[in-house]
Amino acid sequence: MENIVFKEYDEMTREEMYSLVHNVYMESCIGNAKEYCSEKGAFTDEEFESTLKNEIENFVNFFQKFFATADNKYYVLEENGIPLCAARLSKIDNFYYLEALETAPEHRKKGYATRLLNDIINLYSLKGAVDIRDCVNKKNTASLATHRKCGFTIAQENGTCYLYNTTSDSQYGMRYFSDSRLSKE
Repeated sequence: MENIVFKEYDEMTREEMYSLVHNVYMESCIGNAKEYCSEKGAFTDEEFESTLKNEIENFVNFFQKFFATADNKYYVLEENGIPLCAARLSKIDNFYYLEALETAPEHRKKGYATRLLNDIINLYSLKGAVDIRDCVNKKNTASLATHRKCGFTIAQENGTCYLYNTTSDSQYGMRYFSDSRLSKE
């Protein structure tokens, strides 16, 4: 029986942060650790393990800083308390910036990212107009398809990271916009 719930976090315990990293973002942490070690040249298993441990700690420290900013939220689909899929939202001026939409590898291709995005959109639609922006790697066909399925369109050929005011030619700038005051189509 499916026991999947949509959760909104405006703060997390350290235990919840570690659970989210280990269950959803571990693949990214491993990739970052491998990249860092590769840049250093040859490395041992011990150096990799140490680098991975630092990467996990950096992620948890990032969470603490993220939650220190008002209006920042983390959205997670969980099954029996275990995170399956997550994304974070930051309020920027008159829109929201979505980041880190990720699904644990063993839970991919089950519709969880679509469900999470739709749950976020539905939640914000209750408040009125919805304007959510995101950057998606141009080669990430699965994420592009998920965004499109949820109503996002490519708004920029070169995506803008609004948190750092940078652009990237390897990413599309995606946008979801709906004004609930307009007539339903």
